[in-house]
Amino acid sequence: MSTEQHKSIYTLAKLQHFDPTVFLSSDKEEQKVCDFILSLALIYNDFCDLLFIFDLHLKNPPPETCPKISTERGHYTGMQLHTMRLIYSLFRETVYLIRGRKDILNSDLFKKVFQSLSKTDKEYWTALVDTALDRSSDATEFNRFLEAIRTKLTFHYIVLDSLGEGYKRHFFDTDKKKLQDAFISRGLSMSEERFYFADAAIENAMKVMREGKEEEFRKHTKEYSQRIGAAIRAVVTNFIQNVRKAGWVDYSESND
Repeated sequence: MSTEQHKSIYTLAKLQHFDPTVFLSSDKEEQKVCDFILSLALIYNDFCDLLFIFDLHLKNPPPETCPKISTERGHYTGMQLHTMRLIYSLFRETVYLIRGRKDILNSDLFKKVFQSLSKTDKEYWTALVDTALDRSSDATEFNRFLEAIRTKLTFHYIVLDSLGEGYKRHFFDTDKKKLQDAFISRGLSMSEERFYFADAAIENAMKVMREGKEEEFRKHTKEYSQRIGAAIRAVVTNFIQNVRKAGWVDYSESND
Protein backbone atom coordinates (compact mmCIF):
# COMPACT_ATOMS: atom_id res chain seq x y z
CA MET A 1 0.00 0.00 0.00
CA SER A 2 1.41 3.37 -0.97
CA THR A 3 2.22 5.76 1.85
CA GLU A 4 2.30 8.77 -0.48
CA GLN A 5 -0.08 11.44 0.78
CA HIS A 6 -2.83 12.47 -1.59
CA LYS A 7 -2.21 15.94 -3.01
CA SER A 8 -5.35 17.94 -3.52
CA ILE A 9 -5.99 19.45 -6.95
CA TYR A 10 -7.94 22.26 -5.29
CA THR A 11 -6.22 25.53 -4.40
CA LEU A 12 -8.94 27.38 -2.50
CA ALA A 13 -8.03 30.14 -0.07
CA LYS A 14 -8.66 29.76 3.65
CA LEU A 15 -12.19 29.74 5.04
CA GLN A 16 -13.76 32.96 6.29
CA HIS A 17 -17.26 33.63 7.57
CA PHE A 18 -19.73 36.52 7.94
CA ASP A 19 -23.20 37.23 9.30
CA PRO A 20 -25.72 35.49 6.98
CA THR A 21 -28.43 38.07 7.73
CA VAL A 22 -26.86 40.33 5.08
CA PHE A 23 -28.99 38.51 2.52
CA LEU A 24 -32.21 39.13 4.43
CA SER A 25 -34.41 42.24 4.49
CA SER A 26 -37.85 43.07 5.83
CA ASP A 27 -38.34 45.32 2.80
CA LYS A 28 -39.68 43.36 -0.20
CA GLU A 29 -37.80 45.45 -2.77
CA GLU A 30 -34.52 45.14 -0.90
CA GLN A 31 -35.06 41.39 -0.58
CA LYS A 32 -35.27 41.20 -4.37
CA VAL A 33 -31.80 42.75 -4.54
CA CYS A 34 -30.51 40.29 -1.94
CA ASP A 35 -31.91 37.35 -3.91
CA PHE A 36 -30.48 38.73 -7.17
CA ILE A 37 -26.99 39.02 -5.72
CA LEU A 38 -27.32 35.55 -4.22
CA SER A 39 -28.09 34.29 -7.73
CA LEU A 40 -25.00 36.06 -9.04
CA ALA A 41 -22.94 34.33 -6.36
CA LEU A 42 -24.21 30.94 -7.58
CA ILE A 43 -23.39 31.87 -11.19
CA TYR A 44 -19.88 32.81 -10.08
CA ASN A 45 -19.43 29.39 -8.47
CA ASP A 46 -20.68 27.73 -11.65
CA PHE A 47 -18.16 29.68 -13.74
CA CYS A 48 -15.38 28.65 -11.35
CA ASP A 49 -16.41 25.00 -11.57
CA LEU A 50 -16.60 24.92 -15.35
CA LEU A 51 -13.31 26.75 -15.88
CA PHE A 52 -11.65 24.37 -13.42
CA ILE A 53 -13.08 21.35 -15.23
CA PHE A 54 -12.07 22.80 -18.61
CA ASP A 55 -8.47 23.43 -17.50
CA LEU A 56 -8.22 20.02 -15.84
CA HIS A 57 -9.54 18.37 -18.98
CA LEU A 58 -7.06 20.17 -21.25
CA LYS A 59 -4.18 19.13 -19.00
CA ASN A 60 -5.09 15.46 -19.35
CA PRO A 61 -5.28 14.65 -23.08
CA PRO A 62 -4.91 11.14 -24.46
CA PRO A 63 -1.27 10.02 -24.85
CA GLU A 64 0.46 10.95 -28.11
CA THR A 65 0.64 7.26 -28.99
CA CYS A 66 -3.16 7.09 -29.00
CA PRO A 67 -4.52 6.67 -32.57
CA LYS A 68 -6.21 9.68 -34.12
CA ILE A 69 -9.42 7.70 -34.49
CA SER A 70 -10.04 6.01 -31.13
CA THR A 71 -12.51 5.92 -28.26
CA GLU A 72 -10.08 7.91 -26.10
CA ARG A 73 -9.69 10.80 -28.54
CA GLY A 74 -13.37 10.79 -29.43
CA HIS A 75 -14.40 10.91 -25.78
CA TYR A 76 -11.82 13.61 -25.02
CA THR A 77 -13.02 15.86 -27.84
CA GLY A 78 -16.68 15.29 -26.98
CA MET A 79 -16.15 16.20 -23.32
CA GLN A 80 -14.21 19.32 -24.30
CA LEU A 81 -17.04 20.45 -26.57
CA HIS A 82 -19.60 19.74 -23.85
CA THR A 83 -17.72 21.84 -21.29
CA MET A 84 -17.42 24.73 -23.74
CA ARG A 85 -21.15 24.54 -24.45
CA LEU A 86 -21.88 24.63 -20.73
CA ILE A 87 -19.73 27.76 -20.39
CA TYR A 88 -21.49 29.38 -23.34
CA SER A 89 -24.87 28.53 -21.85
CA LEU A 90 -23.80 30.04 -18.54
CA PHE A 91 -22.97 33.28 -20.37
CA ARG A 92 -26.47 33.17 -21.80
CA GLU A 93 -28.14 32.47 -18.46
CA THR A 94 -26.21 35.34 -16.86
CA VAL A 95 -27.44 37.72 -19.56
CA TYR A 96 -31.02 36.49 -19.16
CA LEU A 97 -30.88 36.91 -15.38
CA ILE A 98 -29.83 40.54 -15.72
CA ARG A 99 -32.20 41.30 -18.60
CA GLY A 100 -35.33 40.69 -16.55
CA ARG A 101 -34.21 42.69 -13.52
CA LYS A 102 -34.26 46.38 -14.53
CA ASP A 103 -36.11 47.25 -11.32
CA ILE A 104 -33.34 45.71 -9.26
CA LEU A 105 -30.57 47.41 -11.23
CA ASN A 106 -32.31 50.78 -10.75
CA SER A 107 -32.96 50.29 -7.04
CA ASP A 108 -31.25 52.47 -4.45
CA LEU A 109 -29.64 49.46 -2.79
CA PHE A 110 -28.08 48.14 -5.97
CA LYS A 111 -26.91 51.61 -6.96
CA LYS A 112 -24.97 51.68 -3.70
CA VAL A 113 -23.37 48.39 -4.67
CA PHE A 114 -22.43 49.70 -8.10
CA GLN A 115 -20.91 52.87 -6.67
CA SER A 116 -18.71 50.78 -4.39
CA LEU A 117 -17.06 49.02 -7.35
CA SER A 118 -13.66 49.89 -8.75
CA LYS A 119 -13.43 51.66 -12.10
CA THR A 120 -12.48 48.45 -13.93
CA ASP A 121 -15.23 46.40 -12.30
CA LYS A 122 -17.75 49.12 -13.14
CA GLU A 123 -16.68 48.88 -16.80
CA TYR A 124 -17.00 45.08 -16.84
CA TRP A 125 -20.37 45.13 -15.11
CA THR A 126 -21.70 47.92 -17.33
CA ALA A 127 -20.65 46.04 -20.50
CA LEU A 128 -22.50 42.97 -19.24
CA VAL A 129 -25.64 44.95 -18.37
CA ASP A 130 -25.59 46.89 -21.63
CA THR A 131 -25.54 43.67 -23.62
CA ALA A 132 -28.30 42.13 -21.50
CA LEU A 133 -30.52 45.19 -21.92
CA ASP A 134 -29.74 45.67 -25.64
CA ARG A 135 -28.37 49.13 -25.07
CA SER A 136 -24.79 48.52 -26.11
CA SER A 137 -23.81 51.22 -28.61
CA ASP A 138 -20.06 50.56 -28.45
CA ALA A 139 -19.33 47.48 -30.55
CA THR A 140 -16.32 46.36 -28.55
CA GLU A 141 -14.86 42.88 -28.90
CA PHE A 142 -16.29 42.04 -25.48
CA ASN A 143 -19.78 43.17 -26.43
CA ARG A 144 -19.66 41.32 -29.74
CA PHE A 145 -18.67 38.14 -27.94
CA LEU A 146 -21.52 38.47 -25.44
CA GLU A 147 -23.97 39.21 -28.24
CA ALA A 148 -22.88 36.08 -30.10
CA ILE A 149 -23.36 34.04 -26.93
CA ARG A 150 -26.79 35.56 -26.32
CA THR A 151 -28.16 35.09 -29.83
CA LYS A 152 -26.25 32.21 -31.43
CA LEU A 153 -24.28 29.92 -29.16
CA THR A 154 -26.22 27.66 -26.85
CA PHE A 155 -27.11 23.99 -26.61
CA HIS A 156 -28.82 23.68 -30.02
CA TYR A 157 -31.11 20.85 -28.87
CA ILE A 158 -34.14 22.58 -30.35
CA VAL A 159 -32.35 24.09 -33.36
CA LEU A 160 -32.70 20.95 -35.44
CA ASP A 161 -31.58 22.36 -38.78
CA SER A 162 -28.40 23.80 -37.25
CA LEU A 163 -27.38 20.44 -35.83
CA GLY A 164 -28.31 18.71 -39.06
CA GLU A 165 -26.20 21.11 -41.11
CA GLY A 166 -23.27 20.51 -38.78
CA TYR A 167 -23.66 16.77 -39.33
CA LYS A 168 -23.68 17.15 -43.12
CA ARG A 169 -20.67 19.45 -43.04
CA HIS A 170 -18.63 16.90 -41.09
CA PHE A 171 -19.50 13.75 -43.02
CA PHE A 172 -20.13 14.98 -46.57
CA ASP A 173 -18.60 17.44 -49.04
CA THR A 174 -20.54 20.02 -51.04
CA ASP A 175 -21.31 17.37 -53.69
CA LYS A 176 -22.81 15.12 -50.99
CA LYS A 177 -19.92 12.69 -51.29
CA LYS A 178 -19.16 10.85 -48.04
CA LEU A 179 -15.97 12.06 -46.37
CA GLN A 180 -15.81 9.49 -43.58
CA ASP A 181 -17.85 6.99 -41.59
CA ALA A 182 -19.76 7.81 -38.42
CA PHE A 183 -18.55 6.30 -35.14
CA ILE A 184 -20.23 4.91 -32.06
CA SER A 185 -19.32 2.97 -28.91
CA ARG A 186 -22.01 0.48 -27.91
CA GLY A 187 -22.10 -1.13 -24.49
CA LEU A 188 -24.39 -2.24 -21.70
CA SER A 189 -24.42 1.08 -19.78
CA MET A 190 -24.07 4.82 -20.31
CA SER A 191 -20.48 4.67 -19.03
CA GLU A 192 -19.60 2.36 -21.94
CA GLU A 193 -21.42 4.18 -24.71
CA ARG A 194 -20.98 7.33 -26.77
CA PHE A 195 -22.49 8.64 -30.01
CA TYR A 196 -19.39 10.26 -31.54
CA PHE A 197 -21.35 11.27 -34.64
CA ALA A 198 -23.46 13.62 -32.47
CA ASP A 199 -20.28 15.26 -31.10
CA ALA A 200 -19.12 15.76 -34.69
CA ALA A 201 -22.46 17.36 -35.57
CA ILE A 202 -22.39 19.86 -32.69
CA GLU A 203 -18.70 20.65 -33.28
CA ASN A 204 -19.40 21.68 -36.86
CA ALA A 205 -22.64 23.45 -35.91
CA MET A 206 -20.61 25.54 -33.45
CA LYS A 207 -18.04 26.27 -36.14
CA VAL A 208 -20.79 27.64 -38.38
CA MET A 209 -22.25 29.69 -35.53
CA ARG A 210 -18.84 31.15 -34.72
CA GLU A 211 -18.36 32.16 -38.35
CA GLY A 212 -14.93 30.61 -38.77
CA LYS A 213 -13.53 32.16 -35.58
CA GLU A 214 -13.08 28.95 -33.61
CA GLU A 215 -9.63 29.75 -32.20
CA GLU A 216 -10.68 33.29 -31.31
CA PHE A 217 -13.69 32.01 -29.39
CA ARG A 218 -11.62 29.41 -27.54
CA LYS A 219 -9.20 32.12 -26.49
CA HIS A 220 -11.92 34.55 -25.47
CA THR A 221 -14.07 31.99 -23.66
CA LYS A 222 -11.71 31.82 -20.69
CA GLU A 223 -10.72 35.50 -20.86
CA TYR A 224 -14.30 36.78 -20.84
CA SER A 225 -15.43 34.21 -18.30
CA GLN A 226 -12.82 35.65 -15.97
CA ARG A 227 -13.83 39.21 -16.86
CA ILE A 228 -17.49 38.57 -16.10
CA GLY A 229 -16.44 36.62 -13.04
CA ALA A 230 -14.47 39.62 -11.79
CA ALA A 231 -17.50 41.88 -12.15
CA ILE A 232 -19.80 39.41 -10.38
CA ARG A 233 -17.28 38.79 -7.61
CA ALA A 234 -16.97 42.52 -7.05
CA VAL A 235 -20.76 42.98 -6.89
CA VAL A 236 -21.16 40.13 -4.39
CA THR A 237 -18.25 40.98 -2.10
CA ASN A 238 -18.93 44.73 -2.11
CA PHE A 239 -22.58 44.09 -1.28
CA ILE A 240 -21.56 42.01 1.74
CA GLN A 241 -18.69 44.11 3.03
CA ASN A 242 -19.22 47.71 1.94
CA VAL A 243 -23.00 47.99 1.59
CA ARG A 244 -24.22 45.59 4.27
CA LYS A 245 -21.17 46.28 6.47
CA ALA A 246 -20.41 42.65 7.28
CA GLY A 247 -16.75 41.95 7.96
CA TRP A 248 -14.86 38.80 7.04
CA VAL A 249 -13.66 36.68 9.95
CA ASP A 250 -11.08 33.93 9.56
CA TYR A 251 -12.54 30.55 10.40
CA SER A 252 -10.75 28.17 12.71
CA GLU A 253 -11.56 24.47 12.94
CA SER A 254 -11.37 24.89 16.69
CA ASN A 255 -14.70 26.73 16.39
CA ASP A 256 -16.47 23.39 15.77
